[in-house]
Amino acid sequence: MLARAVNILILIKKNMYTIRVDFIRFHDLHIGDLFGRVGVYVIWDARAKARPTYIGEGNILKRFADHSNRDKRKFARPLDGYVALLGDKQEKYAKFEGKAVERLLLDVAKDTDREPTVNINPGAASVVGLLCEIESTLRVVVQGCDPFFHPGHFHRLEKSKEIKARLCQPREYEMTHEWRLRRLRAPILSKLKAPPRQLTGSPIGSAPGEPYR
Repeated sequence: MLARAVNILILIKKNMYTIRVDFIRFHDLHIGDLFGRVGVYVIWDARAKARPTYIGEGNILKRFADHSNRDKRKFARPLDGYVALLGDKQEKYAKFEGKAVERLLLDVAKDTDREPTVNINPGAASVVGLLCEIESTLRVVVQGCDPFFHPGHFHRLEKSKEIKARLCQPREYEMTHEWRLRRLRAPILSKLKAPPRQLTGSPIGSAPGEPYR
C-alpha cells in the first residue's frame, strides 16, 4: 500500500510543469544584470496605490524602452516595481514561460481585484493551455517579493506562493492560487479557485482573439 502511494506521488510530480519566479524590486537590480535577459515584470507608477500599473513579459530592457518610446500607455514617474528573470535571449523556453507567467499573474490580479490599470491585452492563455497539455498541471512558484504588494510598503514573502492551472475542457483551463481578495479584511481560504479560462489569443500561428487550438 505504501509503495503504491509513493509511486502515485512520483507520477503526480512528473505530471507537473513547474516555473519558479523570484521577484526582485527595481531598486535592488543592477542594469548590467538585465542585458539580454528575459523575464516578467510588474510596474507600479507614482499614481498606483492598491493595484499595479502594468504586468508584462519579454526582454526586460527592450520592453522598458518600448513603454517609454513607442507605446501610448502613460506612466507617472517615478516608477517602481519588480522583475523576475527567466533566462537570456538565446533561451527560447524563457520567452515561452514568461508568457505563461504573465497570463496567470493577470488572472490572479483579476480574481483578487488587483487588475493593472494600463494593461490592454489579457495575455497568452494559449501558452498556459499548451503547457498544461505537456504536463497535466502548470505550477508557478512565486518567491522573493510579492508583486501585488506596493513597493513603497516593501514586503518579502516569508514562504513561496503558488498558482496552478489545469485543463478542464479542450479550450478552457481552471486555476487556483494563494492570494486573498484585496477588499476582504476578514480571513478567507488561502486557496481561491478561479472560474475556467477561455483559451484565446494564441501567439503561435493564430490571430489575436482566435480560439486556442
